[in-house]
Amino acid sequence: MDLDWLFNVPVLRFLLGGLGYTLALAAISISISFVLGMLLALARLSRFPFIRYPATLYIELIRSLPLLLIIFFVYFSSRQITGIQFNPFTAGVIALSGFTAALVAEIIRAGILSVNPGLVEAARSQGFTGTQVLRFITLPIALRRMTPALVGQFITLLKDTSLTAVIGILELLRRGQIVFNQPPFRALPVFVLIALMYFTVNYSLSLFSRRLEERQA
Repeated sequence: MDLDWLFNVPVLRFLLGGLGYTLALAAISISISFVLGMLLALARLSRFPFIRYPATLYIELIRSLPLLLIIFFVYFSSRQITGIQFNPFTAGVIALSGFTAALVAEIIRAGILSVNPGLVEAARSQGFTGTQVLRFITLPIALRRMTPALVGQFITLLKDTSLTAVIGILELLRRGQIVFNQPPFRALPVFVLIALMYFTVNYSLSLFSRRLEERQA
């Protein structure tokens, strides 16, 4: 099979540029969603109703909506809500981060609740404050237990970046569509190459997760 049209410098550079967009979009969204998810989880566990109820409402609302709807909402409604028209990349980051944060919050909340209450009570009996217990006891134990679920969620986020093509972001999959819409109009080789790129990145993340679990064990 002649694949010179695919494996040439301009086409490969074009696709690798799309992979770069995908990785940048995923990396920024992962960082934001982890921080926001942590805050949402702690807010949902708060004993204060005025903190707990808004966090719970946000998490349950976002989890019940499709990501594509959130992407459309952020991109097309940004001017009406904020007076600023977000560019596609910014809108994609906001949508992916906001959606994933709700899922990450539930993973973190479950991890925190899985910590043995006896350890918490023992720490408090030694004079630890609530913040110290959370920082030195609860979160370190919970994060070790949450690692596989968090990595799995972040792999899902990386794949979900392909949905941002609908608002014009030239990420990997969208660039693949552009390539196979050019002569000789052969989609299969392009999709196989793109699948290998996604597999390489996601499998590397899975290996990193396993190494991290082994080191923590």
